[in-house]
Amino acid sequence: MKILSSDQIKKVDQYCIDSESISRIELMEKSAKSCFNWIIQHLTKNNTPFIILSGVGNNGGDGLALARILYIHGFQVSVYILNVSNHYSDEFLINKNKALKYGIKLENIYQGDVFPILNRKSYLIDSIFGIGFNRTIGNFWKKFIHFINEKKFRSIISIDVPSGIFIEKQNHTYDDIIQSNYTLTFEVPKLPFFLPSYDKYVGKWFILNIGWKNHYIKKMYTKNFYIDEYYIKKIKKKREKFSHKGNYGYGVLIGGSYGMIGSIILSGKASIRSGIGKLILYTPHCGYSIIQNQIPEAIIQTDKNKNYISNIVSLPNNINSIGIGMGMGTNYHTKYALESFLMKCNKNIPIVIDADAINIIAKHLNLLNYLPHESIITPHPKEFSRIFGIWKNDYQKLQMLTNISKKYNIFIILKGAHTIISTPDKELYFNSTGNPGMATAGSGDVLSGIIVSLLSQGYSPKNSCIISVYLHGLSGDIAKNQFNEEFITSTDIIHYLSKAFQKI
Repeated sequence: MKILSSDQIKKVDQYCIDSESISRIELMEKSAKSCFNWIIQHLTKNNTPFIILSGVGNNGGDGLALARILYIHGFQVSVYILNVSNHYSDEFLINKNKALKYGIKLENIYQGDVFPILNRKSYLIDSIFGIGFNRTIGNFWKKFIHFINEKKFRSIISIDVPSGIFIEKQNHTYDDIIQSNYTLTFEVPKLPFFLPSYDKYVGKWFILNIGWKNHYIKKMYTKNFYIDEYYIKKIKKKREKFSHKGNYGYGVLIGGSYGMIGSIILSGKASIRSGIGKLILYTPHCGYSIIQNQIPEAIIQTDKNKNYISNIVSLPNNINSIGIGMGMGTNYHTKYALESFLMKCNKNIPIVIDADAINIIAKHLNLLNYLPHESIITPHPKEFSRIFGIWKNDYQKLQMLTNISKKYNIFIILKGAHTIISTPDKELYFNSTGNPGMATAGSGDVLSGIIVSLLSQGYSPKNSCIISVYLHGLSGDIAKNQFNEEFITSTDIIHYLSKAFQKI
């Protein structure tokens, strides 16, 4: 699913109006009805009143249209018009007049007015500012928004975006943004929904259909995407009836050290469970017995050193992918082994760089230059900042991701909520699956094992990243539904990979 700019969203709206010969006010009516239907399905309780805060632009028009529909269906509705500007959109004025004709009382709030007394047991509908908002507001309106955020209503529901959010650049401050419990957005998600700094303002968000034309959206150019189930099903390969293990690749996982053999076991199990044809685990000699017992399907090669990796040798020539770093440690000899390996490795084989391999590279940045093209690194935010520096805000972080991917011709998987994939073409893919319960030891090792498996099976590095993060998160979501977030372990994520594959 594409993530569009505000200008692109306006163009799609206009295309729908032109191609269907409907008016803008009729499209606004569709938007309001979709919000009403969501509210009826998810929120309403008998006699719960609604407060609508309306701006004077098109977002305010959406709010007034919704207020009228709620009123017609018998709900108690209080409407406050925030006169934040002297410019009133035509659609706002039309819906204002419609509301008045139905006998809905409209209260005006102007700069300098005393704040109204509001019933905290109400649902509050936020329709003050929309997607085109990109400026600061005066102190009076900032204080009003702070007043709303402090009120603790039953729920705050924002239409399209929480009022005050800039959707294409970082807000200067956050004290002029409505803190929503729910955001009802139209047709496509907005970029701030995926950024940590806006999480407490967006709340839970839902995409509502208002009749956009998909064939027109497909023609639009964007570099930001939301990974959904439809796309995963489209790119996932089906197994042929007469295929054999040789058709599903030959991968290598390199890692482990004394006390950290569990990391490579998790990666190995995840790789096997994701359909790889044949897998080598390269580990210090201390890991031999436990891995042999835990993963009988794997081939085991051991380093000459007992407790850590000191020299990576004797890998087959016909392997398809390599993963390195999980539980490997940062011993001086291990650092030398990684450097030597990267310098002499086959540049046609993509490598997945994880965990301690990332930590070693963070101290020796010249190693980035030895990565084969289209390799994949999988840092969490702190690991990423150790290599590439600290960002001032989330938008600068996105810029750093795309610039670095292009510079080194690598894929970066920045792990976290809505894990981000950055490509050498400066595209960004935001994942739709996963939950906070996956923030547990070994979860990243599992992800790396899945990626190596898919690379070995012939998926492109890009599609390997996209499918892996989606499956990884989906498996965690299944585990969450089976238990709860606090109970999830990395072993659970591996266990439910089978059900995740079934779903796609």
